[in-house]
Formats: sequence, structure tokens, C-alpha cells
Amino acid sequence: MIMKIYKKVIWLFLFFAFSKIILATPTPELSNKWVNYTDLKNVVSVSADKVYPYIYCASSGGLFVVDIAQGTVLRKYTNIDGLISNGLTSVYVDSLNRAWIGASDGSITILDYSRGSFKYIYDIKNSSENNKSINDFVQFGQNMFVATGYGIQKISVSNFSFIDAPYFKFGIFPPKSIVTSLSLFNSKIYAATVAGVAYAPLSSTNLNNPGSWETYSSEPLNANVKCSEGLNDKIIFGSETGVAYYDGTTWHNNPNPVTTNKSIKDIKRAGDNVYFIANTVIYYSPVNNLANVTQYHEQGTYLSLSSDNSARPLVGTFENGLLFQNSNGVVTGIAPNCPFRNSFDNISIGTDGILWAAGGQTDAGFYKFDGNTWESYTTATKPEIGSSNWFRRIIAGDGVVWALGFGGGPTVIRGNTIKNFNTSNSILPGNTSGSTFCVPFGGAFDNNGNFWLSFFATGNSTNLFMYAGDSTFIPYVNPGIIQNPNLEQVAVDNYNTKWVISSGSQSGLYFFNENGTPTNYGDDISGIYYKNEFGIENISGVVVDKNNEVWISTNNGVFIIRNPLGAIQNPNQKPAPEKLGIISGNLKVPFTENCRCISIDVLNQKWIGTENNGVFHLSSDGSTLLETFNLGNSPVLSNQINSIAVSNKDGKAYFGTLSGLSSIQTDAISPLTDFDKIICSPNPYLVPPRVTLKIDGLVENSSVKILSLSGDLITEFVSPGGRIASWDGKDSKGNYVPSGIYIVVGFDKDGKKVGKGKVAIVKQ
Repeated sequence: MIMKIYKKVIWLFLFFAFSKIILATPTPELSNKWVNYTDLKNVVSVSADKVYPYIYCASSGGLFVVDIAQGTVLRKYTNIDGLISNGLTSVYVDSLNRAWIGASDGSITILDYSRGSFKYIYDIKNSSENNKSINDFVQFGQNMFVATGYGIQKISVSNFSFIDAPYFKFGIFPPKSIVTSLSLFNSKIYAATVAGVAYAPLSSTNLNNPGSWETYSSEPLNANVKCSEGLNDKIIFGSETGVAYYDGTTWHNNPNPVTTNKSIKDIKRAGDNVYFIANTVIYYSPVNNLANVTQYHEQGTYLSLSSDNSARPLVGTFENGLLFQNSNGVVTGIAPNCPFRNSFDNISIGTDGILWAAGGQTDAGFYKFDGNTWESYTTATKPEIGSSNWFRRIIAGDGVVWALGFGGGPTVIRGNTIKNFNTSNSILPGNTSGSTFCVPFGGAFDNNGNFWLSFFATGNSTNLFMYAGDSTFIPYVNPGIIQNPNLEQVAVDNYNTKWVISSGSQSGLYFFNENGTPTNYGDDISGIYYKNEFGIENISGVVVDKNNEVWISTNNGVFIIRNPLGAIQNPNQKPAPEKLGIISGNLKVPFTENCRCISIDVLNQKWIGTENNGVFHLSSDGSTLLETFNLGNSPVLSNQINSIAVSNKDGKAYFGTLSGLSSIQTDAISPLTDFDKIICSPNPYLVPPRVTLKIDGLVENSSVKILSLSGDLITEFVSPGGRIASWDGKDSKGNYVPSGIYIVVGFDKDGKKVGKGKVAIVKQ
């Protein structure tokens, strides 16, 4: 990455000390290792390329570029692909055919699409302003005026220096009024603000002076003016309560009846017509006859307007991407394949490697991702899922997926078959607040393939069920230790003990074992670890690792039950939970993060998502911190991690947030059953290295030997247990080996299976 710091710019009021502009292209190493998945369908701003039939669409999840001549999405951009932020608010193509992309955090990314290069402006993002949102751009000559959450900034288009201090105050309006839109008309700049309309001559040399600005704030432009557009002989504005225009002398209110008392979301000219979004309808009028109104398209949720190079309207929508007129004049929609929502409340990966996600919002449903394509499951797309789109948990197994609806009951998916269970077609209970409000909140497959289902709250003192197949559920009445509980997540250990998070009046970790006789309640065993036994406020997650230890994430670190069998053997003298500590220097320091979730990979390493500090990746025993991922050191989408899942099939670790889904490639891949060919990468391998050599193609618990061509043993080591091992290019004495060809040999634990490969070492 090439970094360039531009010279210091002194402003009238010294709002900023200097401007930083960075010229860059996306880092290949970052793009290859990380992927972010966001909802790009909600298009909040649209702008057309000045040369090609390309349309830039800014959304709440990033940017995408459409070729409207071909009707295809050309590129998608997130913070991994070149953006500073994914929460975009505006886009504008300047006179040099570069897209200025504004975000809610105050960042400005400038994309030269033809060159594939980016420039960045961080000054507003790094300022101390409370509302930094970049709401609009308009260019005049060599200057770009930027509408922000605190006023207007003026930036040079040629060198990106900031000109003047921010324009904080417009006439009698309150200081730092939010500016939502900017337009030019009759050599004046017009600002739509939350307080009304402000305007001033572009020739003014002192726009920092409030007296340079005139204001207008009569109804319907007395508050929350959202949009503006200059026409031939007038400039028109829209607010939450209607439309008004100014002809340079007089203001005229609501020139047509459909705009009266309507929320006007956007106004844009396209050819001889002006288009506007009024509530849920798009209308248009001739520029010279605003009273003549025609509906443009069917009702919908529309967010933004623009026009293409052929003066045809462009519409940004909620959920449906971009609407445009194709070559036949037919209005059509296009959006990238992407998640249905940015909300990933809970995620799970089946043995087939397919990822499933519960949105966790009342209208989100759940989603499926096969590694290439996203598919949404809502009552609109898949009515079989039940009566509600509110899904909080999802559990994927071997070809079977359970999606747990919050109120709508559980839904099971087997291939193309979908079946919803609820209070009307099963014995599953309703919630205490309503007899039909069915709230499953956790589930897990046991060692026999049976699915166990827990309920958040019920009206019949039965919160745990086993699915016996054929639409049959076996109920387990709550024991006295957990009367009227809220049962949540479930994990199953090697002894088929169910470990269930309990919240509410009996908060803690409930455990239950039916003793191999699902319908004989007399030999059931149960017990509970109350939260005071951990010294915490709440439990957020529970998993059973490959050593059959129960790992529990809480608001105060992680706890481990090393011998879960002891709890079942004597529930009254159950093993005490052990608090996780991480070795730092020569000391073991308690791990005290506020944890939201915990997951295990194929190497038995632990992945912990936290409330405020991102992801912690720990060794298999938890004693060593391997790495952390947060907003400060990675492209992860949020520091609040709601869920984590690691694919055994390809080693990708997924982090679910309320801002989208992030993934990073890891070496935690299931080992092969037989050796084929060992592949080393990079090959040739340069030493001293910048990265470790990856040795791919191993069986479980392989031993690896590095040999010279003459057969001399250079070094040997044991693999972590998965398909991939690493080597740092050193011999058994800790010295880097000389240049040459080396043989890499893998053996299984019995020495009966052998795999071979070669690597060329180049010593720098």
C-alpha cells in the first residue's frame, strides 16, 4: 500500500490540524484471508458513471456497481475490498469520473473504478463532532461541498485539502444543524437541513459568517427537510410534511395535491421530468408543470433517486437493490446476491459445510450460505417455515437443520422438506404470555442423533423435549430445582448429558441425563450449577470440547467443568467449575472478558466472542492466547460478536454480528482419511520467512518429517491434528536450513500410512 500524507491545511477557525489522504488499492493478503458478508440490498444513494453505463449504489452494507446496459452487478465493495466503512450514506460521481462515497462514521472513500484505486479522507471521521454522517455531495468547479451531521465542509477536488473551516451556522438556524442535502441554483448553494432551508451565494468569500446565509423555515419546510433538486427556473425541496419550491423570488408550497402532508424521501430530475418519493409511492411531473402528477411505479419501500446518462430514473430501494429502466423501457430490479439482513444473531455449520444463520430480528427469518450463494427463508419466500419470521437460534447437523422461531415454534429442514411445529400440530407448549406463543430457544443433537429442544418459558412446567421422529416429541417435566425456568442453549457431552443454560429466577447451568431410557422418567438424573457457584451474573454460551470438557462462557470470563461424568454420578457433589486463566509471561492471568459466545474448532482450539472486544482465539487447553480480532486490528465488522462457528470442511471461522458476517481462513480443517499427495505452500519457500510453510494433505494426528534429498533428517514434529501443519524453515537445532530441495513426509500415528511432498527452500 502506498501512503501519502498531504500538506497541512490551515483553516479559518482551525477546525482540523491537517488532512490525511491515502492513495491505495485493497491489500491482496487481506482480501484472500478475510471475507465480509453484508446486506447490500438497501440502496440509500445512487450516482451514475459519466462515461460508462455503470451505476454506483451505496447501501447500508457497502457499495455495488451495476452495468445497466447488461443488467449485471460488476463489483461489490466492503471494508475488505477498499471501503473505510460499510455503513454508507451517500455517493456522488465527480467531474473526473470518481465516486465519492460517504459513510455514517464520517469517512469518505474516493473510488476511481477504471483504475481500481482508492483515496481516503479521514478528517471528519477523526473529528470530535457528535454526528459525523456524510449525507450528500455537490461539486462546484474544483470544490466539493459535503453535507454532514454538523454543517458543510468544502474540499478541493484536485488535492483533497479542506477549504475554510466547517460552515457551522446558517443565519438564524441553530449551530451545527444537520445538513441532509445540497443543491446548486442560480449561482447559489442551497442546504436542506433539519431546521429548514439555508442558501448563500457561491461567490461569497465568507460562508463561515452566519450572516452570509439566508434561511427559509415556513411549512412544510419548517423542519426535517430531506432533499432538494435544482430545476430550470426553480429549486424544489421535500420534507416530512410536503414539498415547496423557490423560483428565485417567491416560495410556493405543495404544487400538487399528492405531496401535501406526505413524507418526501427524495427528489431528482431525470430528463424533462422531476421524480419524487412520497411515502411509499414514486411520482413524476414535467419540470415545467409540477401540478401534473403521474405515478411512476407500484407501491414499495423506496429510499433514493437519481438518473442515468440517458436521463432515465434510477431508484434505490429497501431490500430490492436498484430499480432502472432496461433497453425496452421496462422497470426492472437488480441486487447482488447477499444475506437477507446484516443481523447474524446465531450461526451454525452442518457436516456438509453449509452455513445457516438466524437473523434474530422480527422480520429477518433465517439464511443459508453454501459458500457461493445466499438463500433467505422468510414467510414470503418459504411459507412452510411457520407463521413468524423471528428466529433466534439455528442448529445444523448431518443433513438436518433446526431453526427455532421465537413465538412461531421450531422448524426442521431436511433437504427440500420443511416442517414447522407449533402448539396446534404438536404437544409443544405455548409461552406463559400466550397459549400459542411457542418459544424454543436452544437445541442440540445427542450421540444417537436425537434432537433435544429447550424452551425459554412455558405455561406447563415442561421446558425440555426430545424429538423422536415422525412429529413425535417426548416431554420432560422440570424437576424441583428448576421450576418455571427460561431454558436456552444446549450442549451434549459424550455421556449424553444435556447441559442447558437456564436464566430467570433459576439462573445457572442445568444438566440432565435420561440414562438411555427416553420414556422411563424414573431413572432420569438432573442437577444445576447456580450462577453464584461461578460468581457471575449470566451465562452466555456452553459447548463440549473434544476432551469431553464442558466450557461455559459468561459475563466474567470462561469456566470449565473438567469431569462432567462426576456431575451425573453424584449431582449433590458435582465437580467444581474451574475459571479459565491465560498464561502471560510466567503468570496465569484470569480471563475476565464479558463473553457472548464460545465455539470449538476441529483442532479443539477455542474461539470466544465478546461484548466489546471482538474475538479471542485460544489454544486447545485455553492457556495460550493465539490471536485476537477486533475493529482496531482486523476487518471484523463489529467488536460485539454474537455467534461464532468454524467449518471443519474448509477451516473458515465465521463471526456473526449485528453488522454482518465476517470470515477468516484458518488451518482448522478436518484431516484426510488417507494420504494422497502432500502440498507445500508457498513453494518455493523463502527463509527467513514472512509466513510459515503450510503442509497440506495430512491424516489425523500425523507426524511430519523434513528430509534432505540424501535422506538426512532435518527436523520432525507432530501436526496439530487436522489436515494442515506448519513449518518455519528451521532444522532441529533452530537454524534456518540452506537453499535446496527438501522432502516432506507425513506418517499416521501407527506408521502404516505415508504421504510425501517436496518443497524448494530459497535462503535470502
